[in-house]
Amino acid sequence: MKNIFKALILTSILLSGTGVFAQYENTSGQKETGKTVKTQSPLNKIYLGGNIGGGWWSDGANFEISPIIGYRITNDLTAGVRLTYLYSYYSNYGSKYSYHDFGGSVFMRYYMFKFLFVHAEFEELSSQYYLSDGSKSRRWVPGLFLGGGLYQHFGNTFMSVAVLFNVLDSEYSPYTNPIIRIGFGVGL
Repeated sequence: MKNIFKALILTSILLSGTGVFAQYENTSGQKETGKTVKTQSPLNKIYLGGNIGGGWWSDGANFEISPIIGYRITNDLTAGVRLTYLYSYYSNYGSKYSYHDFGGSVFMRYYMFKFLFVHAEFEELSSQYYLSDGSKSRRWVPGLFLGGGLYQHFGNTFMSVAVLFNVLDSEYSPYTNPIIRIGFGVGL
């Protein structure tokens, strides 16, 4: 019995490095391109996730939470929409100010390598600000974020860290460049 067991183990080890070859015959009538074609449901190209971000400076800080929904156009290019809630505060000569801003954006992301991407995003944000009499008002503030970051895929989930710059920075923008976002998501 020991000899049979040893023979099976030795045969398994020797055969583990051997490849298996098979023949394939195209009977579909379709032209072969040499690439394996996977049929994917459109739902498989959708992913859900979100970003958290923030910034700190000497007189204040901001915190952002943003759920996203994206669509994988190709393996390297995605597009999506993002909703944003942003809380900011700062102090100025002993007075403290806080803001609640909200809005939405559209974005595109191109994955250059398996771990690196470039990002472009246009946002419209309903930004709160104080008037000279101390009352609050709102205005729509556009933002154009350009930058890139690192990306890690874990099966059907992912994580990203992006560094973005608002190139349309205005006096009403709640952001301070650079903007750092940490994102998480899951594919459907």
